[in-house]
Order: sequence, then C-alpha cells, then structure tokens
Amino acid sequence: MDQELISQTALDQMVSSDQTQLIKAAVPYLPPSARQIISLYTKLEELSNTMALFSPERADMQICENTAADPVEMLQDIRRFSYGKSRQKVDQLTNMLILVQMLQILNE
Repeated sequence: MDQELISQTALDQMVSSDQTQLIKAAVPYLPPSARQIISLYTKLEELSNTMALFSPERADMQICENTAADPVEMLQDIRRFSYGKSRQKVDQLTNMLILVQMLQILNE
C-alpha cells in the first residue's frame, strides 16, 4: 500500500507522530473551548519528543552531525518549506552558490 507523505521538515518527522498530526488536523473542527487545550497538548507532546531526541543518551542526532551536507542540497531541502519572498531569497542564494561552484571548477 502506497503511503502519501505529508510535507514535514526532517525535525518534524523525528518529533511528531501520525496520531499528533491527526489531532492537529482536527483542531479547526473542534469546539472553540477545546482548540487551545488540544493545541497545547500536541505542542507539549512534540516538545517532549524533541527533548528526548536531543538527550545525551540518544545517538540519532550525532549521526546527523557527522555528515557533511552540500550547501546547495540543504537549500533545496529548505526551499520545500519556504514561500513568497523567503523562497525567492533561497532561490537567489542557491543560484549564487551554484555559480561559485562553477567558478571553482573552472579555476581548477
């Protein structure tokens, strides 16, 4: 069965769960009195997961720290979560980095 992926940052994927996402999607349909409590619950759940993720006992994030990321690849990933002027700035920066890389190749 194919699963449709929702657009989430890597951090959101690590600290969020399917249940949390379902609850967050239901918030606009809840009575006004329940929206704040449910929203706070989901954020506290994510905060708790974030704290556990970065605890000294966990090595998950240490693996991420050891990989050298290509700046252009990083910007292309960030672009998926940006809109409007922010996206334009990311595009400009990406184009500038690509140009710098091309100039480095030509100089070699």
